[in-house]
Amino acid sequence: MFGIGITEIIIIMVVALLVVGPKKLPELAKTLGRGLAEFRRTADDFKESIYQDESTHDADRKKSEQKHKTNKILYPVDPPDHESGGDIELSPESESRTHENAAENQEEAPKS
Repeated sequence: MFGIGITEIIIIMVVALLVVGPKKLPELAKTLGRGLAEFRRTADDFKESIYQDESTHDADRKKSEQKHKTNKILYPVDPPDHESGGDIELSPESESRTHENAAENQEEAPKS
């Protein structure tokens, strides 16, 4: 059981009988049994609460991942930031290319 053989259990019972006495031994065993049962119930409740927390966390994570995938399908490019008024900030490279394209377009435009 717990690495204790039959002979060790018998020795423990005899010592308990001698220390506690034959009248108090059944009462002690009953109290000990109730205490162990309460401990097991508490441990099982604790395990169940841990399991529920993990399940809730996993469900929330999966829901978040699914929402992220759905947003990637709906918005392949991140939507503009509404706080900044919808302005899109360009990198220095993009800005220079935009100015070059604007200059080329002005050169190609027919002059009237």
